[in-house]
Amino acid sequence: MILTLSIKDINFMKYLFLFLNLFLITPWYDFDRNVSYSVKLQRVYGIILLLAAIARLTYVTIDLHRFIYIARVSVSESFTWYSICVILVLITCTVIFKSCFLDVGKWKLLFTNLRCVDRSLNNVGKVEANFSKSFYFSFFLQQVLFLIGIGFGEYTWSDHMRFPLLQIIIITCACEMYYEFLLVLLINALVRSFKSRYQDLNRRTLMVSRETKIVQRIRSLAQDYRILGETIDLFNEIFGWPLLLMILHFGLEMVNTLYYNFLILVGKGTADLHGHLANFFLWLWMLGSFLTIVLPIHATQKESRKFIGLLYKMQDFFEEGSVEMGALNRLVSYSKNFAPKFSGAGFFSINRAIIFSVLANVGTYVVIMFQVDYSQANSCP
Repeated sequence: MILTLSIKDINFMKYLFLFLNLFLITPWYDFDRNVSYSVKLQRVYGIILLLAAIARLTYVTIDLHRFIYIARVSVSESFTWYSICVILVLITCTVIFKSCFLDVGKWKLLFTNLRCVDRSLNNVGKVEANFSKSFYFSFFLQQVLFLIGIGFGEYTWSDHMRFPLLQIIIITCACEMYYEFLLVLLINALVRSFKSRYQDLNRRTLMVSRETKIVQRIRSLAQDYRILGETIDLFNEIFGWPLLLMILHFGLEMVNTLYYNFLILVGKGTADLHGHLANFFLWLWMLGSFLTIVLPIHATQKESRKFIGLLYKMQDFFEEGSVEMGALNRLVSYSKNFAPKFSGAGFFSINRAIIFSVLANVGTYVVIMFQVDYSQANSCP
């Protein structure tokens, strides 16, 4: 039953949460009782995972130096590789620390708010008629595609560099990349669930003029709109820093893979066709992960703005000075204060415009890397 629940019912995340608990991407939370559990044990487990992540970073720093020496990469490539490893470990540590020590209460409030909206919109228990359209079908499919892609890339580098496969997995931070991949899927699922609720809210707003108790119904919908806005504020508090670090990582990874593919095309890279394909697929995966976050966020914000537009349009159905008109004017002003805004830890807003900003910066840094390496090559005797 839960496997076929629609994203309109927040209880669809129950099994996803159980899976993500293994990695402490989410706190240990009981969906049925709406409480966290085994908090002390969770913190001990979190400390173990944090120490393991720091130990992996130390090992990677030592071993990556030897890998870079053997691969004969440039200074700019070395810098981006080190930066990528550090950022990936930072993402892992940030999410684990926040799940264990900072955000447990915020997660509980987030789900309490969404359950309240689900009851108001009569979404509790809604299911997908076709399992192929359910969240868990696409989640399983994405897991398979990721494992195939990362497996191909790791095997290609292992074969090319003559390094043991396990060592390559550690050096390239494959575990941290999988951790980030799961985080992307979680963020995408939550944002899509926000969007579906705004869509339901807008549909119900369109039907308000046919009801008898119009003012009471509009107030109820505005209350749901406020709760959703406050829930997105909680989302920003939980995922703000991870989103900032993830977007930074996507940009650096696209710079690194794009630069290396250019080197191969001009005959200066050391990888063969398989290495070229592995880098190209990694570039596509980073771009896809970036769009998987940004596009649903933009669509959610666009959907939320429709609600206020609908309230304005409803004024045409009532006479000036009527009780309904006065209530609508007050609710428009009230709802504007809760229009959702997504941000990366408050440093920048996340919307569709950021796509072109990131891609422009990627192109700029690729050019800079070529200039730095060209200057270095000319300065060598």
